[in-house]
Amino acid sequence: MSEPPNPPSQPIIIAGMHRSGTSLTASILQQAGVSIGDQLLEASPGNAKGFFEDTDFLNLHQDILQSQGISLEGWSTVGQLTVPHQFWPRAQALCDRRLQTHSLWGWKEPRTTLFLDFWKQLLPQAKVILPYRSPWEVVDSLFTRGDVAFLHNPNLATAIWLAYNQTVLAFYQRYPDDCFLFHCDFLKLDEQRFVEQVRQKFNLPLTIPNQRLFDPTAMHHQVNQTHRPALLAIHFPETLELYTALQRLADGPNPQSDEATMPTQTKAIYRDWVLQDWLTSNRRRQEIKQLKTQLETVHTHLHNAKTELTHWQLMVESMESNRFWQMRNAWVGLKQRLGLLSEEPAEQKPE
Repeated sequence: MSEPPNPPSQPIIIAGMHRSGTSLTASILQQAGVSIGDQLLEASPGNAKGFFEDTDFLNLHQDILQSQGISLEGWSTVGQLTVPHQFWPRAQALCDRRLQTHSLWGWKEPRTTLFLDFWKQLLPQAKVILPYRSPWEVVDSLFTRGDVAFLHNPNLATAIWLAYNQTVLAFYQRYPDDCFLFHCDFLKLDEQRFVEQVRQKFNLPLTIPNQRLFDPTAMHHQVNQTHRPALLAIHFPETLELYTALQRLADGPNPQSDEATMPTQTKAIYRDWVLQDWLTSNRRRQEIKQLKTQLETVHTHLHNAKTELTHWQLMVESMESNRFWQMRNAWVGLKQRLGLLSEEPAEQKPE
């Protein structure tokens, strides 16, 4: 009697812009039963809970980026990239190993967004999970993390957000039945509902997790209460237009906030905050000036302490080289020798 055939293997791809909840998405789906890799990228200060990135796919993407002169981080404003043919066998081998050993598997890696068309061609049966996040929160997160790429060109952050999310939107519009598009705040609101909706849309054998993984300290929203979203809306209106388009098409529920009314209130918010930002900036300069003064004082005290230490060291050296000091040392040595001689037993005279 022949053995029943193995159930078909189902790949799950998690893509999206950096700092948009892809790590949390991967951790939840892993708990729900998706194998996301055996060798995962280790945690770092920028992602203390872990990246949940399969290093095989990460290394492949970085090698492709490097071959095209693009940063390993994937800071590209081009959108979809063409994968050179020399990398196809390597990608196929990665997929074949997992297709043969796992019935439900996948990977998370933000750079995947740049190669979605390639992976869809290689894995036409793949389901793609696409979290997104507001442009101001992503930019704020990138700046907070301190990525070097944005130190001298902060506008690059918005350009990359646009490129990644334009790719996400276009891919979703081409393959709506194979994609799950959602705002990452959905995970904060209801992780179980997220898994349930993914399971229902794709008819996947997912297990609803009973342990909450969301960490409120890992996803900050303070920037929403500042004037910066309004600044983006004024100076980078294309980001707000794209964000609105993503919100309109999303599979998951959109978080209710003041973001929906921002277009009509933008100018008023900007007017209210512009002088406050000016004032805050000047206060920061004063604080820096005071800190510099305190630092100079500390340096002065340290210099004086070093000078005094040098003085005493020289004095000790002078004393040690002084003739009186040498005579004293000789006298002490003589006393010690005399003391040793006095302790020796006297010789007995012959009778």
